Amino acid sequence: MSSVLQMVCLANSRKGGDRCVAGMEFGSKKWVRPISRRPNEAVSVTERQYSDRSEPRILDIVTMGLIEKRPSKFQRENWLIDPTVQWVKVGQIDWDGLCGLEQQPEELWINGYSSWGRLNNKIPASRQGEIASSLALIRVESVTIGADGFARFEHMGHDYVINLTDPAYEEMFKAKGVLRKKLGESFITVSLGKEWDDGYLYKFVAAIIERSEIESDGRR
Repeated sequence: MSSVLQMVCLANSRKGGDRCVAGMEFGSKKWVRPISRRPNEAVSVTERQYSDRSEPRILDIVTMGLIEKRPSKFQRENWLIDPTVQWVKVGQIDWDGLCGLEQQPEELWINGYSSWGRLNNKIPASRQGEIASSLALIRVESVTIGADGFARFEHMGHDYVINLTDPAYEEMFKAKGVLRKKLGESFITVSLGKEWDDGYLYKFVAAIIERSEIESDGRR
């Protein structure tokens, strides 16, 4: 038997052919990552879409059915979805509401490990016991995104170059042929993935929420 939860959607990012959706429980700052029973835990089109077949958008308040908590090591935010309960949009928050959800970690988990062409983008799996969460919502003065699939930003004195999995911005580059674009003040949802075959955990920019887009109602 499932329970109903209302979540502010803060990511609807690419994960293979499906999506990784995440957000905070409405009325709190408790992270929730809905997952499926499939091996990759991604949420399919039929599981996440509304009755009109539209996608949950960033800042939507979404009602969904969750069966039970399914923490996995440092990914303690995981909840198993009830695929028989259709997701419903019941509202939306604005920029001021988003500011109330801001987090200010000193680092994005652990820094000091970088892949070629990236910066502070990964963590040795041997150190995952030091990590207690896998999602963060941070505010940055600017973020530069490029056709190379990276997001570049600074937070709390640390520079980051991390893979971008936000489909809205990926599509923008494909449609407009843009090579690089600097965005203004934004919130960024950063996600930490499970161990890869190379023995590392990777950080991903799962969503960019640009202030100018929200305040002009240019919602994605």
